[in-house]
Amino acid sequence: MREKSRIVLPILGALLAAIVGGTLWAVIAIQTDYEIGLLAWAIGGLAGFAVVKLSGGRTNVAHQLIGVIASLLGIFLGKYFIFSYVINEGLDGMFAIDLFTLFMDNIKEFFGAMDIVFVILAIITAWQMPARLAKQPAAPELNLPS
Repeated sequence: MREKSRIVLPILGALLAAIVGGTLWAVIAIQTDYEIGLLAWAIGGLAGFAVVKLSGGRTNVAHQLIGVIASLLGIFLGKYFIFSYVINEGLDGMFAIDLFTLFMDNIKEFFGAMDIVFVILAIITAWQMPARLAKQPAAPELNLPS
């Protein structure tokens, strides 16, 4: 059972982190009328961090893949939320199937060169973070005189 929780919890945590990250990215883009690519990159870091924390610090390639997939989902959701808000001029109808189909039919139009750079950075970060944080030794205890 313990082995199962080392995969299920990181999946749930990474997905939650990606959804929150994508939503925050969209809210900031909508409020500022500007997409900040660094926030897309941060989604990768957030997903990777969630994987490490919820795996108990012991990660493997499966955990790295979870981080990458979750970060891609978060970026996709952020882009979709921004698209939906612009097309609908608000939040109404955000989850209409026609709108989603329109987004998917034109998805290449929403990812420019800089978007691709930040997606790649998010993937690299989501992949490397679980391995790097899991290898960090625990902080040494301080033995201070009483």
